[in-house]
Amino acid sequence: MCYIKDMKDKGYTTRKREMHPLPVFTKDLIRSSMEAEPSLNRQLLHNAALTKKPVHTLAECLAYYTKKHLQELAEDHAVHIPSSTRKLQLIETLADHVVGHFPHYLPYLPAVNLEFLTSFKGKTAIEVDADELQFRDISHVQNFGFLHLFKTGDSFTAIIPRELLPELEVLTEQNFWMKVDLHQRLDAYAVALSNLYGVLDIDQFAVVWNQYEEENMTPAMVQDELVELGKVQYYWWFDNELVISSYFKTEEEVSQFLDNVKEVSYYSPSREELIKYFQTPYDDQSPAVSAMMEFLSGYRLPDGEQIEDLMDEISDTCIVGDDMQEVFDLLNEYGLLFTGMDEITQFTELYSQMCESSRKWELRGHLPTVLKKG
Repeated sequence: MCYIKDMKDKGYTTRKREMHPLPVFTKDLIRSSMEAEPSLNRQLLHNAALTKKPVHTLAECLAYYTKKHLQELAEDHAVHIPSSTRKLQLIETLADHVVGHFPHYLPYLPAVNLEFLTSFKGKTAIEVDADELQFRDISHVQNFGFLHLFKTGDSFTAIIPRELLPELEVLTEQNFWMKVDLHQRLDAYAVALSNLYGVLDIDQFAVVWNQYEEENMTPAMVQDELVELGKVQYYWWFDNELVISSYFKTEEEVSQFLDNVKEVSYYSPSREELIKYFQTPYDDQSPAVSAMMEFLSGYRLPDGEQIEDLMDEISDTCIVGDDMQEVFDLLNEYGLLFTGMDEITQFTELYSQMCESSRKWELRGHLPTVLKKG
């Protein structure tokens, strides 16, 4: 349910807060986070598009996909379908679910996707020039089977199956867009805070939210929204009152992590830090990171691997607190080999500096140097 209705009945209270003229996460900031550089954008669109004749019903669209793709789509929708199910029955079951749940999913989808859907205006199909379409416009609606993209010559044809089309009428309602705005900001907080803490409880989420946002939300209200948001977002997941980074794949991994978390209070992030951690889980502008990047740039990785990707994973090890053997195993996976002890020593020193300047998940976002001083 949304906080907009019955806020007082659900525990709304006035409070003292830091006063800011704007929310922490603006529409432009959230939109920019979904941008892809041109070559990647083209590749994503190429992978998403069907080189088939456009069709206009959901069953017809689904029939173009492989059974494996349909089974993966069912998993995305949390629909359990036995692997022995025949393709026609799989399509029927999945189509019924998509049609039935589409109205509920709509206000939780990215605003940029919803803005693209306003282009349909009662039509099941629109044509978009291949050089103008951005994958961010269709990212989630395409991935969840609400929109289907067809490549037709030098343009794309985007299809909203006719069974779903009537539900787009809600895009004309102001109250709907108020809900969308709230959900976009809640998702941004979930991304930022899971990047900062790895795992956090909804009480801490509500504490940080209420420090900066105009809408006061209780933990129960936060939970209501995150349960639904977690069904259509990618960078975090929600389970048992916990917001969890997508770094963790299973409940067992989360349980093991929580066993090692220190009994300290959560670090309280500033407005600027929330924005930084929304964009990346580590400080890519710190002197320690810059020094490591300069060191690694002197190496060429095999098989087209990128130094930037290796750097991201090295930073993850700092944040999570892996030991040095795991770090060297990571270097081996990327094919980076040192030629002598001097290089190993230099890397180890740079890595130690990065770790000292990284906010640790096991320390609930604190810097290790700060806790040592305490």
